[in-house]
Amino acid sequence: MRTFRILNLVIFTILFLGKDVYAQDERGYYDAPYIRYEADQGALSNANIAMMSFSQKDLQSEASEQVCVDFSADGASVEWKLKKEADGLVLRYSVPDEKSGEVEVFADNKSAGTLKLTSYWSWEYLTTNGNPNNVAVRNDNPKMRFDEVRLKLPAKIAAGGTLKLVRKSGNIHIDFVEMEPVPDAIKPEPTDLVYNGNGSDLQVFIDNQGGGKSIFLPPGVYNVNRELYFGVPNTKLKGAGMWHTQVNFTNESYLQGGLRANARDISFMDLYLTTTRNSRSGSYKGINGVFTSGSVIKNVWAEHFECGAWIAQYNIGDIPYADGFTVSHCRFRNNYADGINLCKGTRNAVVEHCSFRNNGDDDMAMWSADGLECQNNTFRYSTAENGWRSSGCAIYGGLNNKAHHLLIKDHVEAGLKVNNAYPGIGFNETGMHVFSDITIIRCGTFNDLFYNMVGAIDLMCVSVCGTKVQNVKFSNIDIIDAKDNAIFINKAGGKGFYNIVFENITIDGTGREYPFNNVMNKNWHRGFGVLFAQNPAGNGTYCNMVIKNRGGNALVDIDTNSIGSFEWTEIKECNKAK
Repeated sequence: MRTFRILNLVIFTILFLGKDVYAQDERGYYDAPYIRYEADQGALSNANIAMMSFSQKDLQSEASEQVCVDFSADGASVEWKLKKEADGLVLRYSVPDEKSGEVEVFADNKSAGTLKLTSYWSWEYLTTNGNPNNVAVRNDNPKMRFDEVRLKLPAKIAAGGTLKLVRKSGNIHIDFVEMEPVPDAIKPEPTDLVYNGNGSDLQVFIDNQGGGKSIFLPPGVYNVNRELYFGVPNTKLKGAGMWHTQVNFTNESYLQGGLRANARDISFMDLYLTTTRNSRSGSYKGINGVFTSGSVIKNVWAEHFECGAWIAQYNIGDIPYADGFTVSHCRFRNNYADGINLCKGTRNAVVEHCSFRNNGDDDMAMWSADGLECQNNTFRYSTAENGWRSSGCAIYGGLNNKAHHLLIKDHVEAGLKVNNAYPGIGFNETGMHVFSDITIIRCGTFNDLFYNMVGAIDLMCVSVCGTKVQNVKFSNIDIIDAKDNAIFINKAGGKGFYNIVFENITIDGTGREYPFNNVMNKNWHRGFGVLFAQNPAGNGTYCNMVIKNRGGNALVDIDTNSIGSFEWTEIKECNKAK
């Protein structure tokens, strides 16, 4: 039985059963159509639970709640009783590098297909793979040891029916399955232009319509050996649904795949996007380009790309930056870098009701790169989990950006990240970035990829993009079982932190990974509720900050030994914190 099962069962019930009555207060992707069934909570036969471990050397450190099931023995099986009817299955699994396996699926004791498991898209060795983003990486533990496979069953399993997985071959570890009812395939609208090819001439078909049309892809798999470019305003690419229409990008060359928008009001809907590429190097994004107020990205599932979506203008065009679009009910999973990055001046965008999982950089990021300030963007009602690099949600400069009603859990590194470590526009002297109503579970570490410690909430000041991190507010945040320090405020360069506000912060559990992940054998205390480092300047306020169940070897809840000249002021009433 898991150490934190009761707590997580409560969170699971709230977040994944989709109770509309509490919709405005829910955190995470509360209305997701799927229900999760953890492998270690199923009925197991000839399978062993790989118990909770925070040691990065252990495979299960990347699993949900740091627990998975060894499914490698002959006759291994696991069975669940479904809470809701479903015929769409997603399995999160791991097989050793350069190995494979097979699992047979049984629906109510009848064979419903075989899942072929492969390591092709997993097992990243960042110290040796040559990507320029990894130049300073020192942590040699492999990453991205899990991947996912999906299957639409021949028929729905009714509520109360059984789903059973039986090992056929391979050294397999199973994390969980998610089950959902697959909607019927969407039919084209009368005005849609229906494509009937195999994908090889899809760009030609789009171009021949003259743009400004709605292109519909019927159910099927379309192999596309190039980037699909949309350069005429008001063009849409629509599928029959993310379980029905798959676009598989097969080109192995840099930037020669994915969907790119470079005109006003481009929209993508109801698609599953994947690729034969299996690296961050020399690859491409699932979705790229600029989007405007008439643009909608909805019900798109993108995995195995460099990034799920990267929003910015990198082409020649009359739109300098993205503005006013929405991204909703999307799944950005198993990508090698960001889930989604709102970059280069993106403003007034909303990303909501999305799933982010197993990505190799920030799940959700706003980066004011190349001299263009990101303004008034919002991340909300989304779940980020099992990221193996950077954070669940990050803000890198800009003005008045927001993130609220998020669930961030089981990240190898930070939950929330704020810093000025990347070139571009820094933190505006005015306005306020706001993180609010967010739950962070089992995030932060003593040894990130560079053998630095990062907090569940991680603030760092350097001098790459300005010298200050400023005007950031954290409100109504719950940090649960932080693996190292809950809040880490670290000046590695520059001046420090100005107008930083914490209000209604609950920290319940710190230092959970102690004494693991101390490769450098540093004789440092760990597990603080709040830790200041390297003597920053600046000022901040806090109110109603509750810290309990301190762990690790920290001696106090709040360590101010290296607070420098930072003015850390307690406000008695939170509504007075500005």
